[in-house]
Amino acid sequence: MNTAAVPAPVAQERAREDNAFIALRIAAASAVIFSHHFPISAVLPPAWLHSNMVGGVAVMAFFTISGYLVTLSWLRDPRLLAFAGKRLLRLWPGMLVAIAAGVLVFGPAFTTLPVREFWAHPATWEHGRNAWLVKAYVNLPGVFMRNPLAGLMNGPLWTIPMEVLCYAVLMLVGGLGLLRWRWWASAALVAYMAYFVLQRNVDLSGPMQHWFEYPAYFAYGSLIALHRPAFMRHGKRLVLLLAPIAAALFWGFKLEHSAGLLWLAPLLIYLGLQRSAVWTRLQRLGDPSYGIYLLGCPIQQAVYALWPGLPFLVSMLLALVLSIAAGYASWHVVESPALRLKRFLDAPTH
Repeated sequence: MNTAAVPAPVAQERAREDNAFIALRIAAASAVIFSHHFPISAVLPPAWLHSNMVGGVAVMAFFTISGYLVTLSWLRDPRLLAFAGKRLLRLWPGMLVAIAAGVLVFGPAFTTLPVREFWAHPATWEHGRNAWLVKAYVNLPGVFMRNPLAGLMNGPLWTIPMEVLCYAVLMLVGGLGLLRWRWWASAALVAYMAYFVLQRNVDLSGPMQHWFEYPAYFAYGSLIALHRPAFMRHGKRLVLLLAPIAAALFWGFKLEHSAGLLWLAPLLIYLGLQRSAVWTRLQRLGDPSYGIYLLGCPIQQAVYALWPGLPFLVSMLLALVLSIAAGYASWHVVESPALRLKRFLDAPTH
């Protein structure tokens, strides 16, 4: 037997009702809202708070968790069309909700243009192209013109094409059969992460390039998925071992982004794998994280447009509560029913 082949993921990964990944995703989506509310409301964060880093770490969390879970999904069922269909069923419904919310609700309510002119505007039709998931169109004509970020409807959409790119690369690598050879696949993933750190990382090579950074976190999540049995046994030791190294890089050598990549991904997967009855109860409520992420920005813009004089904390918390409610509504009304169609894509059992 060739020991280089990837072992099948353990059966319990199919039933993740008591792990913490949904809690982590909700926390990440909430952190994005927190970090974005500073520029949306034109408030400078305290000197000690790097609010952009808070949002960046949140997106890193999304990509890490996605890399881990999506790679496990491929390893369970390595069929190209089924895999692509499942990914589209996860991304498309929430995206369509976000597009509809922008074009049919927030746009007409907050544009300075007559509604018919707004709907006929080329930029409005262009916003609908977000459904293709390959390029982000974040603005709409005449919206929120008295806000600090005039014209912006949905800034976070820019990361979705990046996520799709990661899926496409995973499909290509998996379709070529390379993921069946764990150590070769691992070497390729480590090589990409090293390329990012050495060539596309603000710590060493100038301006940060997020189109290389966030896929590096996806790759790290995939790497952990390929070695899931070992990580289940030794994940805590790995996190503890890497912590002082990351701390030395962060504070001693001022290599903040390199330290983050080294430690954040294994920490997130380790925390996500922790099991508790609390997470079981949370999971039963559904997964609003994608909806929070996609609907948070227009809700924040609307909250500021309606009540620009609110204190920052009150405004942010109101936007967060409304975004969580919208995220759950999107999940229960659109996303979850769409995901039930995945059963038609599952491999037949014998």
